[in-house]
Amino acid sequence: MSRSRPSPRTLCSLVVLALLALTGCAAGSGGTGNSALAVLCSNDVEVCRAWAEDFTERSGHAVTTVRLPTSEALERIRHGEDLPEFDVWHGGGSEMYVEAAGEGLLAQYRSPEAEGIPATFRDPEDRWSGVYSSMLAFCVAPQALEALGAEAPRTWDDLLDPALHGQISTASPRTSGTAYTAMALQIDRLGEDAGRDYLEALYGQVLQFTRSGTAPAQVVARGETAVAITFAPYCEAARAEGSAVEVVMPGDGTGYEVGAVAVLADAPHPELAREYIDFALSADGQQSGAASGINQIPTRSNLPDNLAEVLADGRYPVIGSSLAERAARREGLLAWFTEEVER
Repeated sequence: MSRSRPSPRTLCSLVVLALLALTGCAAGSGGTGNSALAVLCSNDVEVCRAWAEDFTERSGHAVTTVRLPTSEALERIRHGEDLPEFDVWHGGGSEMYVEAAGEGLLAQYRSPEAEGIPATFRDPEDRWSGVYSSMLAFCVAPQALEALGAEAPRTWDDLLDPALHGQISTASPRTSGTAYTAMALQIDRLGEDAGRDYLEALYGQVLQFTRSGTAPAQVVARGETAVAITFAPYCEAARAEGSAVEVVMPGDGTGYEVGAVAVLADAPHPELAREYIDFALSADGQQSGAASGINQIPTRSNLPDNLAEVLADGRYPVIGSSLAERAARREGLLAWFTEEVER
């Protein structure tokens, strides 16, 4: 099968992602070294860049951003207690923020912007707040499916079609919050035992697990697989760039993330960190990432099509347990994945 050439944005993002993960990247003209606010970001690299640049433009403060998948970011924070290197964690599913808060890794801060966020999307002790959301979906390449003689998947069970063996891209739940959302959804949908049986069958269809939940949409866009499991905005962005991909919302139920932001305990620049949180929770901050071409759902109740409205109007077949339940069973599910899938 011939592979499509990566778009300029894809090539740029891959280079930037590598640089950010290894060395960090300062936004703005005035900041280098320890004087810059240090943000650990768990979203698409272009969204991370847009957040940093907008904060710098509005505040005048430089930002150094390091981009890591959500689970890897949490591990980085855990191992940085003796020598704190970040001020803020921005992006990634709030299940991991619940874990971090329980371990004392997040600082308490009540932002004046917090009232704009419904209580269900933020920590009752003000250690983190949800600032965006995305719906889990399939990103499909119709031409690739036609070449395989396969129909576009419309349900989760459709992903088990033998024709799709080695034709599915997804991230590893050990490193990606996106992948853990998909994993937890199957337990909610089918129950503990049947859910694990389904996951084992699904993972047998996967070509290769990516580190980041943003990557599978690009894997499909490059023609390496026919289907990706990812959040819908990443597929929509690839389509907007000209890739022949489409978003399919699974008809038998989907899940969503509540991406969060928090001040880290022992932040080297706590005042700047709190200023950044105010920005991230604000209407301007929640619309900032759209400049990247990735349109995520805001959590602020005064913004159109906010998460509470989307959930209330039933436009998506959302199912799922509470945030506390998903966070509580994460360790057990990841241990099962390591022992039964990666072995």
